[in-house]
Amino acid sequence: MIQFINYIKHTLIHKLSFWTWGNLKKKLIEHGPTFLIILIIVELIEHLGLPVLFYYLGENIHDFFYFLIPAPLVVCLHFLTAPLVFFIYMLITKKKNSIQIKISDFYNNALKLFASISIAQIIPIIILPLLTQYFSAEQFGIYGLYISICSILGLIASGKYDVAIMLPKKQIDAFNILVLCCLIAFLFSTLCFSILNIFNDLLFKKIQSEILHKYYFIIPISIFLISINQSMVVWLNRKKQYNTIASQNILKSSSNSAASLILGMKKIYTGLISGYIISLISITLWNTYKLKNDIKIKQINLKIMGNNFRKYIKFLKFSTPSSLFNSFSTLGMTTLIIAFFGAEIAGFYFLAEKLVAIPISFITSSISQVYFEKASKLFHSNKKELLRLTNEIQNNIYMILFPLLIIASVFGENIFSILGKEWASAGSLIKYFSVYILLRNLYSPISHIGDILNKQKTLLIFNMCIFILQVGSFYLLKDHSNIKIALLTASVFGAIGYLILDTYMKQILIKRS
Repeated sequence: MIQFINYIKHTLIHKLSFWTWGNLKKKLIEHGPTFLIILIIVELIEHLGLPVLFYYLGENIHDFFYFLIPAPLVVCLHFLTAPLVFFIYMLITKKKNSIQIKISDFYNNALKLFASISIAQIIPIIILPLLTQYFSAEQFGIYGLYISICSILGLIASGKYDVAIMLPKKQIDAFNILVLCCLIAFLFSTLCFSILNIFNDLLFKKIQSEILHKYYFIIPISIFLISINQSMVVWLNRKKQYNTIASQNILKSSSNSAASLILGMKKIYTGLISGYIISLISITLWNTYKLKNDIKIKQINLKIMGNNFRKYIKFLKFSTPSSLFNSFSTLGMTTLIIAFFGAEIAGFYFLAEKLVAIPISFITSSISQVYFEKASKLFHSNKKELLRLTNEIQNNIYMILFPLLIIASVFGENIFSILGKEWASAGSLIKYFSVYILLRNLYSPISHIGDILNKQKTLLIFNMCIFILQVGSFYLLKDHSNIKIALLTASVFGAIGYLILDTYMKQILIKRS
């Protein structure tokens, strides 16, 4: 207790000391006026803006938020406020070297994406307590099913040729691969529409999803939009247009959250799904606009397209089925739960997984995109440096994720009760899949290492095994009234699998160094 009081006292003194004239003057001399202004804005948002936000949530959502009003005074919340201010500053100045901080290009680019992803993920965190007032657990379950189907198929709709956009040395080859991705995605989406049109009754009536049964055509449209945007983001990554990618992250999140909230207030039953579609259309228009200068019809060459199709055929033959199994094991859990345990329980799981994934994606999403670009070059020039970078990234992520997941596992039920007593069940599920979340997200940021090492066959076998083990876990344990046993079993299998895969990939990299 004495240590806690001393900690509070030290934190308050430290925060108040920031506003002393001597400290402000020192920072002005050391870092200049721009950096000082940014620091002041960060402090103002943290100590004035966040308490106002917590007060608003306490008035409209749950009394618990009143308890958080003094939190910025005793706990550092710079991880929320600093990315927000930093990103706004980049948008205003648009100067690459405006802030003179000595960091590597890798972490500088990762920081840009981290800032945007932080903002993009903070938005749904703020909106989620409001959405739970307008949508039921069953509606979240159906929404999770829709997201799972579209995300899983959207990832493979281009035949995984989107990964190959980063690899060619010549820009014309990369551009024709981008066009190829769009063509394959269109054909795949058309095929999905035909299948859904024929087997609509069989697929959706079995899981009692009236919305998807009636509006099945939104699924192939969503798959196509997800796929082409995924390809365009890889192109932007190749061109190192990280500011554009960052802006897209915020646009997608804000348009999805705002549309879902407005539709929910209007009591529109399909509000969650409609909000997501609106966000997909928004980022498609945004990315297309940003790529208008790169799109040159004269450079589209069927011969070049065909050559690259054959050159990177392994992505279609091995990476596509591999990604299908992998994405099903990571995104398709909601689908399995609906099939074996019903939409309401699936809604609890979807919400729990979503809230855990949001803070984790602050880190992994931004690092993954930049790592792919950096690793592709280091593999040909300095494999030892690539191994060192890989280990450094994973160690840093572990130091952040482990305590975060411990807190979520222990206090999950209490945290989710803020959304309403009926949602406490969602928080109680976290401890049963946290170990899987940890191991999966340790590997996730460096997952492109398998493509770089040309181990597509290995990844296919791995993802097939994980898929079979997880489906088997749910099928064999479906008769238990409690989902927790099945969820824990599937998670343990997944965690062990990712641990083995991570070790194997590093051993291959060591041998080739």
